[in-house]
Amino acid sequence: MSAGEEGRQRVAQRPPAVPLDGFPTHRLTAGTACFRAHHRDLGPWWYASDGGGRFDLPAPRGTCYLADDPLVALRERLGPVLGEVEALPVSLLEATLVSRLPAPEARLADLRSRVAADFGVTRELEVMVPYDVPQRWAAAFDVVGLQGVRYGPRLTPGDVTSYAVFGPAGAAEGPSDPDAVPGADVPGAPRGLTRPRRDELTVVKPPRTRGRPAPPRA
Repeated sequence: MSAGEEGRQRVAQRPPAVPLDGFPTHRLTAGTACFRAHHRDLGPWWYASDGGGRFDLPAPRGTCYLADDPLVALRERLGPVLGEVEALPVSLLEATLVSRLPAPEARLADLRSRVAADFGVTRELEVMVPYDVPQRWAAAFDVVGLQGVRYGPRLTPGDVTSYAVFGPAGAAEGPSDPDAVPGADVPGAPRGLTRPRRDELTVVKPPRTRGRPAPPRA
């Protein structure tokens, strides 16, 4: 393999290395319909700072993840497990709600703009793991006064968009959705697996007991 071929198989995306003044932006208009997947026992407005999300800011700042489509919100919450299985436990889907929420007003760094390439952004920033480099970009955007990131979701192909909105870490007040939908009911959701009933199971003897003669009767 040539040096050029090896280079193409390496991650090209690097942390921000130039000033980000003038980075392309997207205006997220207040009230725009967005969707967020969250645990049914928790409210939808949560700004994460534990490093588990792509563009998490460190405390005392945090990041709330939204999407322009309910299935995108669900798939991004369920995570990489979607690439490994065709179905999920129905309990997992039922424990997840997808809420329709009005977006906050925010000026976002627009990773979907071609101009972003002039600042060192590649498409890898939207999908790469681990999250160290994306989180360094998020921190840099926050420093220059941008209020979040508009980007392509990692786990959902097509013309869809995710939003990472910055704010104080932790729970936040905001409107809720009285008609939030269980994950299992979102159109296009992964198939749910239910636990089989006892009468649906076939009992098979362990291999070491098969064919073994019955012990003599006393």
